[in-house]
Amino acid sequence: MSQRHLIECHCVLPIYKNKKNPVYHKISVYSKIDKNSGKVLPKYVNCNNCGITHYVVEICKSEIKLGNEDIASVRTVSDIKVSLPEKLVKILEEYNSEIDIYEEAEDAIENNLYPKNIVLSREIIGEDQNYKILKLLGYDKYRILSEIISTTILEE
Repeated sequence: MSQRHLIECHCVLPIYKNKKNPVYHKISVYSKIDKNSGKVLPKYVNCNNCGITHYVVEICKSEIKLGNEDIASVRTVSDIKVSLPEKLVKILEEYNSEIDIYEEAEDAIENNLYPKNIVLSREIIGEDQNYKILKLLGYDKYRILSEIISTTILEE
């Protein structure tokens, strides 16, 4: 079992720097969940904006490890690429995927979790949400899908 979720860093993206109420940067994280306890398997991740290290302990919750930036022992995209098929790596690179997407793809392949849908991107266009989805059908078989989910409530 696993879950992609967001954790909050204390850094602020440059576009929000001069705002009265700062908007803190959020990091997308892929966490595995222990089948027996239902708890997140703890791990370290580095912020993709400021490099500070977070200790992920729960869904949407982390502890910042002050004084520890860009810890070298934290897994990177390069570490994960060596365990993925070349064709899949090219797709993920083309979509500028962050580490959480690489980890989700790696988990699906290692555990034969097919078919598996992985959201590559999401855009809000008016009242619609447009998703680009990577559908893993097998170790070396993929499909890219685009789906629109309308949030408009239709009246009869």
